[in-house]
Order: sequence, then structure tokens, then C-alpha cells
Amino acid sequence: MSAGRIVLIVFGAVLILGSLLAIAAGGGVLWASQYHKDGRGFHVTDAMRIKSLAYAVTSDTIEIDRGASEALNWLGMDEIKVEVENEDPSLPVFIGIADSRDVDAYLSDVQHEEITSLEVFNSSFDYERRPGTAQPEPPGTQVFWLEEAEGIGAQEIEFDLEEGEYTVVAMNADATEGIEMEAVFGIKSSGVIVLIGVGFLVLALVLLAGGIVMLIFGARSPRPKVPPAPAQTS
Repeated sequence: MSAGRIVLIVFGAVLILGSLLAIAAGGGVLWASQYHKDGRGFHVTDAMRIKSLAYAVTSDTIEIDRGASEALNWLGMDEIKVEVENEDPSLPVFIGIADSRDVDAYLSDVQHEEITSLEVFNSSFDYERRPGTAQPEPPGTQVFWLEEAEGIGAQEIEFDLEEGEYTVVAMNADATEGIEMEAVFGIKSSGVIVLIGVGFLVLALVLLAGGIVMLIFGARSPRPKVPPAPAQTS
């Protein structure tokens, strides 16, 4: 077999392998674009239990730089929502989001829990205790919240992610210690995600077609040489 045919076979196999990867990526993106999607276009988690003896439970700092903000905006994934509900339906809850510096000042020397990781598929959190001895003022009396909700039953906030550093805070509305709530987190997506998935699948078809053509040309047997016709003598 000639070197040229070997090169065609090798490149054809590489293209077919690339097409399989593109199919996996496209299928994964399309699956993710519809995973746990509600009627308003948010991908939401299952209800996740929050339990703490502290005064508040906060998210880790959500850092959004300019590049991330522009990318999320382009993808249509720049809006989040958080819903909380007290396990005791008679007790009002508070949920809010604010600049991280304001939250740090509000909870300075206040015992609270910070969520360090969130396992979506296991519906669980990892916490880290922040010690303190002070009792906070009721959260609803603070003026720094960018979005907030308070009351009995399920309370929900929605927030557009722009450049900045943010923290989400869940508390009892009366700022008492001891939190037992269920929370649902969501992020919005748009049709751009679907288009990306379809783009991967189109790329997969192109790579697959190119790989098959290369394999065919590389593996086909060369035409036998036709011996020259004997010279005719007169």
C-alpha cells in the first residue's frame, strides 16, 4: 500500500473519531438545553434542603467579570432565580441577593453558614461555618438588597447577572437562628444553546462524510495495470 493511501486512511479515521465526539457534544448540549426546564425557560434543580443552627445561609461569592457577563448575555443565560420555603409553613422566610461587600458587612460577627459547593444531581450542599456572636437586624429592614422577597410560603427572587460580585442570603424573616428550608435554584437559557447543539451535529455530519470518503479512497484496491498490446507484424 502506498504512503498516500495510508495517509488517507489515517486522516479518515481521525475525522470519523472527531465526528463521534461532535455527536456526543451536540447531543449533550441539546439534552442540557432541556434538562429540568420550567415553563419560563429556567433550568431548575430539585428541591434542596437547607438546615442550619446559624442565623443565615449564604452562597459563595458569585464573581462575574466583564467577559463572563458578555458571554452569559450572548448565551441568554444571564438570569438566575432562587426560591425558598420554610419547612414550617407558618414561619416567614427571607431571600435576597446583594453586593458581596454589603452582605459581608451585614453578617460581620454573625454566625452563618456559607455554601462552598452545590451538588445538583445529588441535591445536596457542603457548608462552611462562619463564627460570630452578634445577632443580626431583620434582613427586610436593610436597604442594600438588589432583589429580595419575604413572607409565608414559597418566596422567589430573579436577578440579571451583570459584572460584579454577588451573594445570595436565606434567613428567617425575623432574623432568628435555626434554619430549615427547601430551596430551588434556576438559571435561564435561550435558543442559542439549542443552535450550538445543532451546530455540533452538523459539524459531525461533515466530519463523518469526509472521513468515509477518505477511507474509501484509501482502502480501495488499485486498478490492475493493463499490459501493452503486442506489436503487430506485417
